[in-house]
Amino acid sequence: MGSVSNFFTDFEDKSQVIEWRNLVYLTASRYIDLYGLESVSQWNFETWNEPNNRDFDNVSMSVQGFLNYYDACSEGLRAASRLLRFGGPGDSCHSPPHSPYCWALLQHCYNGTNFFTGETGVRMDYIALHKKGGGASLPILQQEVQTVGEIQERFPRFRHLPVYNDEADPLVGWSRPQEWRADVTYAAMVVKVIEQHQNLLLLDPNSTINYTLLSNDNAFLSYHPHPFTQRTLTARFQVNNTRPPHVQLIRKPVLAVMGLLGLLGNDLLAANSARAARFRCTLRASPGSVGSAGLAYVTYRLDNLVSNPYLLWQQMSRPDFPTAQQLRRLRSAQDPRVDGPWDVPAGDTLTLKARLPVPSVLLVHVCARPEAVPDQVSGLRFIGITKGQVLVVWSDHCVGSKCIKTFEVEFCPDHGDFSRINPQDTIFTSCVHMPGKEAVSGLYRVRALDYWGRPGSYSSPQRYSEEDRPEVSTL
Repeated sequence: MGSVSNFFTDFEDKSQVIEWRNLVYLTASRYIDLYGLESVSQWNFETWNEPNNRDFDNVSMSVQGFLNYYDACSEGLRAASRLLRFGGPGDSCHSPPHSPYCWALLQHCYNGTNFFTGETGVRMDYIALHKKGGGASLPILQQEVQTVGEIQERFPRFRHLPVYNDEADPLVGWSRPQEWRADVTYAAMVVKVIEQHQNLLLLDPNSTINYTLLSNDNAFLSYHPHPFTQRTLTARFQVNNTRPPHVQLIRKPVLAVMGLLGLLGNDLLAANSARAARFRCTLRASPGSVGSAGLAYVTYRLDNLVSNPYLLWQQMSRPDFPTAQQLRRLRSAQDPRVDGPWDVPAGDTLTLKARLPVPSVLLVHVCARPEAVPDQVSGLRFIGITKGQVLVVWSDHCVGSKCIKTFEVEFCPDHGDFSRINPQDTIFTSCVHMPGKEAVSGLYRVRALDYWGRPGSYSSPQRYSEEDRPEVSTL
């Protein structure tokens, strides 16, 4: 979305529509060349964001122009590969007469005329909606059901299409500072939205919605004076008292909880719950399932007492430019509290009790011991932050296990030995190395350690040199 060099001004101009198709084709082809068709074919290409807001970047975009634009996108992607997915309208789609772009696009794809081929109907691989909660979670689901029901009534052949809500945020307006966006409340709401969709929609035998994707629109970078309280995954500090200026990022609980969601399996288990001050979790192994031998469990907990860098920042008197020592303390509070691993006791029942303050998220992660140790960590790379500080990043794509107790990050200065530099265990695939007066230039390597204390192979050592760091590292 956007007008390259302000070249595109009117999508009712046939020549510009053709040029847009060519641009989309070239863009998609470039991505295929860079990342391979197998990867790019899993991407979701989507229409201009929320067309009913009419924020068209100085492009004259009538309803007809928007339909022409859609056809150009569709045909450009198809020319690059018929395997590329394309959908829309990427909007709230309020009932008519509201949201005219949304309903016109659905009608166009249903039985309109393709600008390029003259055929009746235009492909729509999925229906993308943006439904937000107005400060609560359940209204997201309620709005989805109402709107998709209306779409299915008007366009019966669309009943089979996958439905996405790729902006299922609890509240509209990413930059509006809200205290709850800073702490575990936001993290718990994200999980609650997912749980409601699983139990009230996906498990409903009468549902006709092919619900396929739920995600959030929170990939923003906060700005002063609201490092924590905007709809972001990290708190961003724009540190302007160094030369050159630089940026520090702190993981918020909402990002930490997404890491925990990544530990879940693929099966949804039946559960009963009741309101109580004390949490009690009972897990039972069904006949024929894996026995307790070789099972281990770990609990991960997020609450505003043990994993709240925002509270810690407030206790520091809300510094605009946290010192290195303050940043270390903030990062020590950015991850969930981890207890375990412990062996699952003999028998078919495991009962856990915990007192959880509100808000809280508790993950009980039960793992069967794999035969193989974790595989090798890959993709080790670096992002220079500022002098004496480097972000070490790696990939767990090839590790082959979700039962990882920690990643051990080791550093070897020139003419020295390797030693671990992340004393706090982490399941996340990055680590900031800021040792103070000591050097950060040298060799780095990372390995995974599983719940049974078995290490995988180290990654291939990679060298980081401060001399090669870009002069400016700002976002």
